[in-house]
Formats: sequence, C-alpha cells, structure tokens
Amino acid sequence: MTAINDHSAFWKKPISIDLDSGERLVLRSPQDALYALVSDWPVNGGVHQQRAIDFCRAWLAGRMPAETVRQAFILAALEAGVAVNEEEDGAGASASTPPVKS
Repeated sequence: MTAINDHSAFWKKPISIDLDSGERLVLRSPQDALYALVSDWPVNGGVHQQRAIDFCRAWLAGRMPAETVRQAFILAALEAGVAVNEEEDGAGASASTPPVKS
C-alpha cells in the first residue's frame, strides 16, 4: 500500500495570499498552508479555518490528498476575507521561507 502523500510534495498550482500587513505569501504545499493558517491568519476561529488546519494535519499523517487540502484552504481564505491568487508559474516565496532580495 502506498501513502497518499510525499511530505516534500507540492501542489500542482501554488496559491498566493495577500495579508492585511501588505505581505504576500506564496503557498506551494499543505505544509505552507498550515503555517499560514496558524501563524499569519487574520481571523481566528472560523469553521473553514479549523477544517483546513485539520486537513493539513491529516495530510501530514498521510490520510488526505494534497489537492483536497488546497480546496479546504481556499474556502478558509474566502471565509476570512483573504485575497487568493492562483499562481500560474509558481514564482514567489514559500510561506515558510522569506523572499530572497537581490
């Protein structure tokens, strides 16, 4: 039996979110999403936020496909009024890695 996920797996299409601080985060995986949901989320206690956190943790345990987590995260963002942009090329920084300035 194969596991549902590889913990280094990335989503097929990254998501970028704009925070109230003006910062933009690019999320490439459920692990990035979990970090954003617990560290940078503007509204705590939303039903979809908690569900997305649970889905991220289920993904970490190998019980949830990454793309299902992605959809749950988008619902959480809509619930919190967080602007979501689906990245075409994946350019940008990961939620857990600050951007590199040149």
